[in-house]
Amino acid sequence: MKRSKKTYKELALNFKRSRTEKDYNELYHKMKPGLWNYVNRMTKDPDVTDDIVSTTLTKVYTKIEQYDENYQITTWAYRIAYNECIGWFRYKKGKISMNVFTDAGYDPTVNGNFSIEEDEALKTESDFWDEEDELQNKLNLVKNAIKELPEMYNRYMAERFLNNKSYNDILDIMSNKEKGISLQTVKNRIFRGRKLIQGKLKGLPEFAEA
Repeated sequence: MKRSKKTYKELALNFKRSRTEKDYNELYHKMKPGLWNYVNRMTKDPDVTDDIVSTTLTKVYTKIEQYDENYQITTWAYRIAYNECIGWFRYKKGKISMNVFTDAGYDPTVNGNFSIEEDEALKTESDFWDEEDELQNKLNLVKNAIKELPEMYNRYMAERFLNNKSYNDILDIMSNKEKGISLQTVKNRIFRGRKLIQGKLKGLPEFAEA
């Protein structure tokens, strides 16, 4: 099916008012390619991308009454997709926890451009791609800051923020390498490592407002 020449917003408003399968299908086929590319840039897993895009477009279908006509439909739909991606990163085993940002002193939902504000009303897919690139760049800076920590802190921070391990999990791992460490030792080293990382990030222009 060829994508409609109507704008995203026109198609969204048509569907919101008619609630017909025909209007939804037009919106679906218009939005899916851009959404798929956006999500796949983050997940880098086509199967996961298919699932997230399907979930996103299903939510657009079932919750279209929540769409605020003052904004572009892409602002709302890409926010749904972004949240689905964050959920995947946060909960899937072996993926990087998004706590790597908040615990390092940077909250992408506050300091980044991911909350829906009035100036987002005219955003397009390319704007979201640019923001995702910015977020990925910050993630790389956090990972590099962890690598540059003294060994005493590096191993603990890597397990905590890159491998998403709990304090108790880290204690079990480190007990095999350092005899006699306690849970409090784990917490102290992660606390100190976090402070060191925050100090490094505060000096970078990318985190100037963090």
